[in-house]
Amino acid sequence: MSLPSKKFIFVLPTTSKFQTTPADRLTHKSGGTAILIKNSLPHHPTPISSTSFENTSISIDLPNGFHITLASIYRPPHGKINTSELHRILNQISKSIVVGEFNAKHPSWSTGRSNSNGAVIHNFIASNNLIIIAPQEPTHFPINAPSSSTLDFGIMCNIASGTSLNELSSDHNPVLFEIDININLSALPKTIKTKNWSVFSTIIQNSIPGNPLIETTQDIDDAITKFTASIVTALNQASKAKIIKGPPRKLPPEIVDKIKLKNRWHKFWQMTFYPPYKLLFTKLQNEIREDINEYDNNSWKELLESLNPEDNSLFDFNRKLTKKFFALPPILYSDGLKYTPLGKANAFLHSLENSFQVNPEPYCNDQIRGVKIAVNDYFKAPPPPSNPKLTSPKEIIDIIKKLNVKKATGPDGIPNKAIKMLTINAITHLTKIFNRCLQLNHFPTVWKIAHVLMFPKPNQNPKLPGSYRPISLLSNIGKIFEKLLLARLTEFCNDNSIIPDDQFGFRKNHSCVHQLLRVTNTICEGFNAKLITGGVFLDVRKSFD
Repeated sequence: MSLPSKKFIFVLPTTSKFQTTPADRLTHKSGGTAILIKNSLPHHPTPISSTSFENTSISIDLPNGFHITLASIYRPPHGKINTSELHRILNQISKSIVVGEFNAKHPSWSTGRSNSNGAVIHNFIASNNLIIIAPQEPTHFPINAPSSSTLDFGIMCNIASGTSLNELSSDHNPVLFEIDININLSALPKTIKTKNWSVFSTIIQNSIPGNPLIETTQDIDDAITKFTASIVTALNQASKAKIIKGPPRKLPPEIVDKIKLKNRWHKFWQMTFYPPYKLLFTKLQNEIREDINEYDNNSWKELLESLNPEDNSLFDFNRKLTKKFFALPPILYSDGLKYTPLGKANAFLHSLENSFQVNPEPYCNDQIRGVKIAVNDYFKAPPPPSNPKLTSPKEIIDIIKKLNVKKATGPDGIPNKAIKMLTINAITHLTKIFNRCLQLNHFPTVWKIAHVLMFPKPNQNPKLPGSYRPISLLSNIGKIFEKLLLARLTEFCNDNSIIPDDQFGFRKNHSCVHQLLRVTNTICEGFNAKLITGGVFLDVRKSFD
């Protein structure tokens, strides 16, 4: 399927705007298929095995449970078409579209002589009540032969006009298909949200009380809900959306005029096969290629000269260049490949669930029994009086100052930038919530909820769910409370010598390097004392999962 270049920006390979699903040929060049689809359209690949067709197929998920199978195919010009494979492609679901180069000619859609594959396709369409969509104009114009034919068309099942577009320089014209599916798909314009932080602070100042009434754990949960809602409302009211129009690269008018003139001469040549028209078209095509290369080089030079390491523009640009967009492939699980987002999510869910199980390896029953008894006794005993050190607005402000504004948000959607812009009444409100949590030994459930993102592990099969590492995104406000708890737990453990000196993990100023130096020093002391030094090393599988 081809799309008009004046309405879409083609960016290859897969980007944040478009998803590419190519079917790469590994044997020789030419041929091959691919589908370019907007990421805003819900879809997933549906591979179809075929020996006579090269194909790429996807399923587009439409509202109200509708699905459309879209297949891009290429049929080499030699050999006979196998209609059973076409039947398998078109019978995936009730609505199907197959488009591409069939290399089949028939008077029903092509001028000139027909061929045997054209008769096969025609009979197949007639006997299965299908619809062929072909442009009225030819799509194939051989460079070395003054003839034209229609080799590129579409076959529809239960779906529907085709137009040959004279907008590329290939010997095959792209074909635009217009499909009426009787479903309203609203276009989602690309927008950038800008926030007026002065307005945000004013709204927070007028909407959040400085000293809320909190007595019970239920009051804590209600206060957090209202506090979060107030910040989200202020963010929305202080935000302004700006729609981005047009492509990111705008060619100069003189190059655009040359492209229009080139397309005109190209059309004249396809209509008349008059050799001088082809010469004019080829000459303009070469000039346009050189002009665009020169324009891109000059634009690149101006961009590089504008970068400045002092304002971080150089580092930001380097981050954009090195950032790779990862397209999640189908996930292989016990009952087959998962293509849909829901199927992939369930595969990851079961994989993580299997990882979080009791270790089946041998263990000491007496030790396990003793641990269970100690834990049960602890929970059955009345809670000891808790007198933790309460926090203050100054301590919270000191933590907020160190927050990284580039960190992702959690389920509440509150960024660190918004937390940094909180007014003093909001800080005192937050102080009251934190102190009540400390006094009542309560950690709010809403701060335990996380968005889990799966990131591929390097050098592992991306189709296996176990090849991904989960990253949990928690509430940024909850993280501030965690920092308060950590400071108090660390102080208590240090004062009571609870953490052994040999533990280096999760301790301040005790990194992996220090532990390596300690081990090295122990080994050297053994060597100097003429002693045999042994070591036991433990590798915990999936410790970060």
